[in-house]
Amino acid sequence: MPDIKHILADPNRGAEWLYQQFGRKLLGYAVNVYHISEDAGWDLVYKTIYRVIAVQAGYEFENEQKLGSFLFKTFINYLRNHVRDERTRTNNAVFVSIDETRKDFIARADQALPDPKIRILNEELAKLEDWQRILLLMRSQEASYSEIAAYVHKPEEHLKVYYQRLKNKLSDSMQKRLEDLAAGAKATEQNNITSEHTSFES
Repeated sequence: MPDIKHILADPNRGAEWLYQQFGRKLLGYAVNVYHISEDAGWDLVYKTIYRVIAVQAGYEFENEQKLGSFLFKTFINYLRNHVRDERTRTNNAVFVSIDETRKDFIARADQALPDPKIRILNEELAKLEDWQRILLLMRSQEASYSEIAAYVHKPEEHLKVYYQRLKNKLSDSMQKRLEDLAAGAKATEQNNITSEHTSFES
C-alpha cells in the first residue's frame, strides 16, 4: 500500500498521483451520470484534486479506500454546485428570432424535447442514491466489484446482488413509463381526431 500521507505532502507529486488513481473515474461519473461537458468535468476534477491537496494535512487516511471516499465526496459537492448553477443560469429566458415575418418567442431550457428514453432514464437515475448511480455507471464501464466497493462502501460480496436488483428495477420503471407515455400519446391523438371530426361536422 502506498504511503498516502507522504505522497500528498508533495503537492506536485500528490496531484499527479490523485489524477492517475481517480481522475478519469471522476470524469466518467460526471459526464455519464450528470451529463456535463468534458471540459467542465475536468475543471471539477482538478478543482477537487487541488482542494484535497490543500486540506490533506488535517486528515488521516488509513488507506486508499478512505482517501477515495473523501475525494469523491468533495467532488460530488463541487459537481452538484456546478449543476445547480448551470440550471439557474439556463432557466433564464432567451429570446430567439425566427424570421422577419414572425414574432420572437421565448425558449426555456425545460421546454427542450430530448429523446423520451434519455429523459426518462435521467429522471429515474436522479431518484437513486449516489452509491446506486455509481454502481450502475461503473459496472457499465466493466469495473470490477472490488474496485466499485472502494467508492460505494458496501460489502463487495453483496454488490452483484445490488447491481442486478437495481438494473432490473431501472429497466422495469423505464418500460412502464415508456408504455404509459405511448398510451398517453395515442389517447391524445385519438382525442384530436375526434375533435377534428366534431368541428368538421358542425
